[in-house]
Amino acid sequence: MRTELIDGRLHRGTASRISVVAGIARVVDYLFGALYLLLLVRFALEFFNARTGAGFFQLIRELTDAFYAPFRGLFATTIIDGAHFVWPLVVAILGYMVLHALIRGLLRLIANG
Repeated sequence: MRTELIDGRLHRGTASRISVVAGIARVVDYLFGALYLLLLVRFALEFFNARTGAGFFQLIRELTDAFYAPFRGLFATTIIDGAHFVWPLVVAILGYMVLHALIRGLLRLIANG
């Protein structure tokens, strides 16, 4: 294990810990990015009133249902000129953005620890 001198103190494995945490952060970013994309696609399909019986819509619904469930029914859907503005999906995306930021902050604390 490598020993480094940082701020006048000896640290063992600091570089490897930072490298591991950076790798974890990249995976977390990728997973949250995929979640944001899926939720945005679902929002667009709902907004443009896509046919719920279409295979693509059903696939997106199945992939996002577990993540959307805690927010379902939180607010009513607004209908504007036939377009469905699904407020719970917007809140879900914002909620997962906050969770993502908290996880990244925690990883930063661990890396700098």
